[in-house]
Amino acid sequence: MLKFYKLPLSFDAARLREDLGRIPDGAWTRHFNARYYEGEWSGVALRAPAGSFNQLYPDPSDPTGYSETQTLDLCPHIRAALAVFECRLKSVRLLKLAPGSRILEHRDYKLGYKDGEVRLHIPVQTNERVEFYLNGRPLVLKEGECWFIDFNFPHRVFNQGADDRVHLVLDCVVDDWLKSLIPFEAEEEEAAPYARTREKTETALTTRESFEQFRQTVLQDTSLQERLRVTNDPAAFLSLVLELGREGGHHFTAADVEEARRESRRAWLERWF
Repeated sequence: MLKFYKLPLSFDAARLREDLGRIPDGAWTRHFNARYYEGEWSGVALRAPAGSFNQLYPDPSDPTGYSETQTLDLCPHIRAALAVFECRLKSVRLLKLAPGSRILEHRDYKLGYKDGEVRLHIPVQTNERVEFYLNGRPLVLKEGECWFIDFNFPHRVFNQGADDRVHLVLDCVVDDWLKSLIPFEAEEEEAAPYARTREKTETALTTRESFEQFRQTVLQDTSLQERLRVTNDPAAFLSLVLELGREGGHHFTAADVEEARRESRRAWLERWF
């Protein structure tokens, strides 16, 4: 079974860090597993049981289920990143490990492919002096990347740098979409990711082309233009673009939309509005 895998997805870490600055200091809660770390390890929930921002513990037995917290409303770029994931999201948290702090070696249970739920990490802020070991093997997770890691295996972290290490952590229900991105049953841990990344790159080019087709359709269709004018909120607009694209049979991602918007903000606004 695959122990780890870098998904063929990437995110703008600088944009995600902008959202960190919007979160009040008082929203960060010390991690509940006090015996598993030394120093400062804290987090804030973005999806949690009953939508509680300080509920870091992903309790599967909670009858209320998972819902968005008020903190997520402060994070438009993180919300846009979450929209990329077509699988069902359960717990979503930001976890912060302060400089000089360490997470002691331990295992998390029921977080493997066979358990039907896996945990993904997106480094938002990190540094070269962070040491992360999985099953005795060092892994280097760079900002903006997205990693599947089987935390059923022993793992530990030591932040020896001068800056906080902050990860966006998603607990995801395994479905066909996730299986299309992660070769869970692969035996080779080194060769498979490269082949899979090449395959996904070709698909990504197709999604961008599909997005361009949708944009041209909007330029010719006044009814679509009117539907897109109903909101000025960036996150809501992004969701609306994805919805209208699917309605028209187009297959593109939030990342395609964000990339186009970053390329030329003025041209984007002039062409859309």
